[in-house]
Amino acid sequence: MLVKTYGSTLQGIDAITIIIEVEVSSSGIRFHMVGLPDNAVKESQQRIEAALRYHGLKTQGKKIVINMAPEDLRKEGASYDLPIAIGILAASVWILAPSLDKYYHYRRTYLLPSKHVKRDSMDSFYL
Repeated sequence: MLVKTYGSTLQGIDAITIIIEVEVSSSGIRFHMVGLPDNAVKESQQRIEAALRYHGLKTQGKKIVINMAPEDLRKEGASYDLPIAIGILAASVWILAPSLDKYYHYRRTYLLPSKHVKRDSMDSFYL
């Protein structure tokens, strides 16, 4: 199943929309991320898989492809963890999310509930 979520990044003082498309299928055991992600974004695979395992959800035996657009813009940092994780959950049909296209998601994924998470920070916002 193909799911589209949204994140954002700053370029100067402009907010740029990042479209995150996630496709999960049972044909293979691979995790592909395309669209100029830096190392911190690529490392989200381990953070997200560990967080899902902690909650009893497994991605083993699934092929996960993540496309981040626009392709010509370098994606940096761990702030894409939440939209990628929500995309994986929705594409795997672990959650029903019929209105994902109306929200932006922005947050790093922590493996366990943590005091590092600022309670006043915004995880998602409605368009």
